[in-house]
Amino acid sequence: MSSSINFAFINQSINRYATIPLLFLGTIGNILNIFVFTRKIFRKNICVIYFLASTISDSFSIGIGLLTRFLYGYSIDPAQFSSIFCKLRFFITYLSAFTGAWFVSLACIERYFCSSTNVRQRERVTTKRAYLSIIFVVILGIIAFSEQFYCIDINQQLLGAPQSCYQLKQNIACQIADSLIQFLLEIISPAVVMIVFGFLLLRNIREKRRRIHAIHVTNSPILMESLATANFPIQEQQQSIDIKPISNTQSQPVKTNRTAQKHNAQLITILLIQVVIFIISAFPVSIYKFYSVATIYDTRTSLRQSIENTIFNASVICFFLNNTIKFYIYTLCGAIFRKELIKLFRVT
Repeated sequence: MSSSINFAFINQSINRYATIPLLFLGTIGNILNIFVFTRKIFRKNICVIYFLASTISDSFSIGIGLLTRFLYGYSIDPAQFSSIFCKLRFFITYLSAFTGAWFVSLACIERYFCSSTNVRQRERVTTKRAYLSIIFVVILGIIAFSEQFYCIDINQQLLGAPQSCYQLKQNIACQIADSLIQFLLEIISPAVVMIVFGFLLLRNIREKRRRIHAIHVTNSPILMESLATANFPIQEQQQSIDIKPISNTQSQPVKTNRTAQKHNAQLITILLIQVVIFIISAFPVSIYKFYSVATIYDTRTSLRQSIENTIFNASVICFFLNNTIKFYIYTLCGAIFRKELIKLFRVT
């Protein structure tokens, strides 16, 4: 059975052809994201700051992690000959994936606080804290994944690894540590934060809608008329009421507030869709990492190794989907993003 299926050809085809659309769409999308998110209208929006940071992380993931896989499909693998490049490739790929996921998680936390009816919670959200949070995530990622400078090296394919640059197969502790760190810090933890604060965000939105509905019911004309009939004499009801029209100056803050609410609603929609995409794309590789740790002491036949390596390769490509399609989520779901994108190409 093992001779009837050419797993090497399957893996080569995955690296050659599955990476091409991801590289093309991801590179163009991330470049346009950076141009749009650095426009003046977005500079003071804290949620967009996190989106921009996530886009920069995604660019490193594509440029280092995905591009090298594409080259590997054509038997071009610089990491196979350089131990330093091998370690740096793994370190940058893991770090960028870690920071990108956590920046989206921070955006979920920020939207939750901003949507709260509690003034003190809303006041916690500041630009300074956003930049400090970004710096903290980067430093934490550097510390967490520094183990790869010891646990990753070349020539591991000889021992059945999915690729030549991989975990030290003769060091079980390194395999467990590297897999668990990626599984817990890069995938599970940010996913849990996204889900928890995503639900809390939706709860805040529902609570706000109930309050707005209650205010509309309280101020409805029928209710006001009934209150007037109950509390005032008939003679007073028949008196004329002088109603002053609302000036343009008074209506301007209302219009601005509605525009801000519309933009916030679009950001929330974009954010929640990103959470769903991350969970879907990270699910296969997270299952593989959990499985690899749970079965680390199993004796594997060559057929089982080939199957597992192919599954690993496909799940990693799936994981890169999260880094490549965010621009298209922004374009489809964000009218303000589309408007600023059009301005980039407008000839003045």
